[in-house]
Amino acid sequence: MTDSFPVILGTCLDAEAIWLGKSPENIDRPALLSHGAYEINEGLPAMLDLYERQRIQTTFFVPGVTADRYPEAVREIARRGHELGSHGYNHLSPLLLDAAREREELVGGMDAIERACGQRPVTWRSPSWEFTSRTIDLLLATGVEVSTNLHDRSRPYRHQRDGKSLRLIELPVEWHLADAPYFMHAGLPGRVIFPPAMVEELWREEFLGLMERPGSFLHLTLHPQLIGHPGRLRMLERFIVFMRQHARVRFMRCDELAATVA
Repeated sequence: MTDSFPVILGTCLDAEAIWLGKSPENIDRPALLSHGAYEINEGLPAMLDLYERQRIQTTFFVPGVTADRYPEAVREIARRGHELGSHGYNHLSPLLLDAAREREELVGGMDAIERACGQRPVTWRSPSWEFTSRTIDLLLATGVEVSTNLHDRSRPYRHQRDGKSLRLIELPVEWHLADAPYFMHAGLPGRVIFPPAMVEELWREEFLGLMERPGSFLHLTLHPQLIGHPGRLRMLERFIVFMRQHARVRFMRCDELAATVA
């Protein structure tokens, strides 16, 4: 991997769970929940086709409730060669949970994905990218090998404790490399929708900057209900084509990149 520049297009299939996790009362807001339905009906098929067209396999992060509601979508993701990562069960931030419920959400999410496609996740993304003081021990105890949550480095690394390396690999993320800050609106107060070209320019500059930093990688966080609209998908494909023009670029799944970390 010393001569390669890894790129991960981490894709979150939240569907309605993202809105219900924010507030259970949203169950009575069908228009709001329809953003999640768009993800399943339109966004996901288009993104899967884009990835196939561009010969990309990546990691999809699926809340357990989404896997239980749409198992055929999870099976189609697996059929196309993508990794299935866990994203909790109800898309609830661990900061809202006591110890027992935090474990229940983590394990329940993993169980649901395994029910849907027979593949037990080893990669985990927390809803809201949040940890508690218990989270790392819980991940180690439940068989999670790869975390994609922290913002502390631009390079993959192995977690350590008391100077000793742990089994858990971290593939750091950044808010400015996610689609949500630019495209999530849904009537939320104060939210502004950005033009895709502006986001493309920002991501290109970050990509070029990271390529100059040895050992770094690019990790996008994408949501089919946000970026899976036609104009935004055109931008994403242009960006992929732009990155492919650089010989060092290698598109990877999270588990593939984690396997290269010493």
